Amino acid sequence: MQVGIKKLHENEWLIHVGCAKIKLDRFSVELLNITLEHVSMLEHGQSHSTFKSYIKLGLRLGELDDRNLQKALASMDNIDVLNLLLVANSTEFTQRIMSNVGGILSKQLQADLQTTEKPNESVAKASIKTIVEKMFGLQASGEIEFIKENTKYI
Repeated sequence: MQVGIKKLHENEWLIHVGCAKIKLDRFSVELLNITLEHVSMLEHGQSHSTFKSYIKLGLRLGELDDRNLQKALASMDNIDVLNLLLVANSTEFTQRIMSNVGGILSKQLQADLQTTEKPNESVAKASIKTIVEKMFGLQASGEIEFIKENTKYI
């Protein structure tokens, strides 16, 4: 069966599966992508973790430049950010986040990272979902922008 994806608006996508058409938001499209990747890997006898794919999705936050990252972090719940930092277990990502939040919040997050246990998978997934939905919402409204090396403006 073939699957087709077409962007309708900033946060609305049309998915074609066989003869069915389904409208999804951006996060749901990403979940579909994770699921299709999971199925494909399993069909080829390889292992795949949907949880690691969630974490990878959350790490997209680090693809923002400093100005956009600061805007995004300001609109997110600190508990969700802490949960992402705990499960991501990436020193580089953690440092990037710490340098883009305020000084007091940075100290608080650093202390929480040392004293808080890693959240279980369901809690971490919920936090990542909240972060990614907020990030995609901010992108759709034009408040933040993912700028790539090849991004050019007319």
